[in-house]
Amino acid sequence: MTLRHFFFAAFLGLFPAAVLAADGEDLSSIMTQVRAGEYQDAVATLSPLVEHGDADAQHLMGYLFENGFGVKRNLQRAVELYVMAARGGQADAQFALGELALEGDGIEKSAKTAAGWYLLAAKQEHALAKLRLGVLYAEGNGVDRDRQKALSYFEDAAIAGEPIAQRNLAIAYLSGDGVAQNIRKAAEWFERAAANGDPVANYNLGLLYQSGRIGPPDLKASTEKMRAGAEAGFAPAMVGLGLLLHESSETDELPVDWFERAAAAGDPQGRFLYAVSLAESDGRPQDIAGAIAQLDVILADKSLLDPEFRRQVNALKKSLLKELPKNRQATNRN
Repeated sequence: MTLRHFFFAAFLGLFPAAVLAADGEDLSSIMTQVRAGEYQDAVATLSPLVEHGDADAQHLMGYLFENGFGVKRNLQRAVELYVMAARGGQADAQFALGELALEGDGIEKSAKTAAGWYLLAAKQEHALAKLRLGVLYAEGNGVDRDRQKALSYFEDAAIAGEPIAQRNLAIAYLSGDGVAQNIRKAAEWFERAAANGDPVANYNLGLLYQSGRIGPPDLKASTEKMRAGAEAGFAPAMVGLGLLLHESSETDELPVDWFERAAAAGDPQGRFLYAVSLAESDGRPQDIAGAIAQLDVILADKSLLDPEFRRQVNALKKSLLKELPKNRQATNRN
């Protein structure tokens, strides 16, 4: 998901339920039109408000131009509208300009410029802008690297309910990066992020419950959290769930189903374990050639730099190549 698309997804949920335009027009009715996909009606209603200089209307119209909803997509016009709204103090427009600057979409790519827009929005308690600033300060991207500032912004956004900020804060407590290590606080923030729908937080909770770092190992709780992350589409959680099921004697659910889903999602570990399952007929008919094909996909990924993992993949492929002629002969006889 691109930064811009993340903004689109967050936008409809964040826009106030009722915003009064300059002339008293209630923008909540226009938001109802947008949510219903009645974009041309929304454009028609917004146009006079934009001309009258209403910042909220300018921001919303910019959003429609950026997406091409009810109008022909026009990033230049979207930026013009966002700038007018931002100068009028509209925090969502300031945030939108930060997103565009960070991605370099419609305006010059500049993390420094993005940070400036995020800062204006953050001063108005815009939680997503605080999250973005936290990331920029943590990475030293467009600003001087400052872990304390990053954590401060993460905490503010986390308290406001932003799940990714909650997860980032949990990771800081888990690793002791910039703050005293505190596993229980890490778990608490992961729980809050998970409750807000963050699959990565569920995955991390699954690992913590399994490890026993927050009490005796709890495989039931670990499986529950890992499943939540897996069902939300997070591939490492699919792998984790498959491994937990493989060790469990209390279910008929096949681990290979989750390895296969992780492989389809492009996860190298999932693909490796799916290849092992095919080679060993563990939940699937034995398919040596299919297993080798999965391993070849892993080896073709030049971004996979872990030498030990690549060694394991090569070793398994070499072993399976020796089995391939026998496997084919047996198949032919059948």
